Amino acid sequence: MTAVFRLAHRARVRAIGRYSPYEAAGLFLAFSAAGWLWEVGLHLLMDGELVNRGTLLGPWLPIYGVGGLLSVLLLARFAAHPPLVFVLGAAGSSVIEYAAGRYLLAVYGLRWWDYSMFPMNLDGLVSPLTSLVFGLGCCAALYAAAPMLLRLFRRLPHSVFRLFCVLLVTLFALDFAASTLHPNTGQGVAVHAAAQDGLRVIQPAQIEMLLHNLPK
Repeated sequence: MTAVFRLAHRARVRAIGRYSPYEAAGLFLAFSAAGWLWEVGLHLLMDGELVNRGTLLGPWLPIYGVGGLLSVLLLARFAAHPPLVFVLGAAGSSVIEYAAGRYLLAVYGLRWWDYSMFPMNLDGLVSPLTSLVFGLGCCAALYAAAPMLLRLFRRLPHSVFRLFCVLLVTLFALDFAASTLHPNTGQGVAVHAAAQDGLRVIQPAQIEMLLHNLPK
């Protein structure tokens, strides 16, 4: 039974095979869009609000695209050992998520997600529970989503698929550049780190007033 199980996973890895930069781009965009649907659907289910989640304006979350694509690129060699894929996927996703969260905090002073309600969280950016969920997501990306998407990509005419990828990548790049300067924020999207962490932000005008009122 174990031998059959491993042969099945190796067959799925062979289904992935070698792929072009266009196929890699297609996987990245598909995983980014799937992540956006997951986040929007989860927020709608939990809070009853339809909100455009993420820092970008379009329907994609690049952190999911990066995690999914890296799962396919780096974890395929371990496909015969699903528990190892799960552990490595959970660990890698945690590193990516924590790095992205620290970057967003440092640059914008905003949180786009918060796991502080979960036990053993790290700065509210990663937690064991969410890491387990992302580990399962990496397994799903490697064993199910990537082979299915690649079969779909390869059924399309090469010229049509390449043009489609170029157009979507161009739109994503423009959105990424614009959102870097003006990220998507608002109710249900991002929270000011100072307000969320219980810190009081002192405005420059307040500092000037305090200095003016100091005893001479």
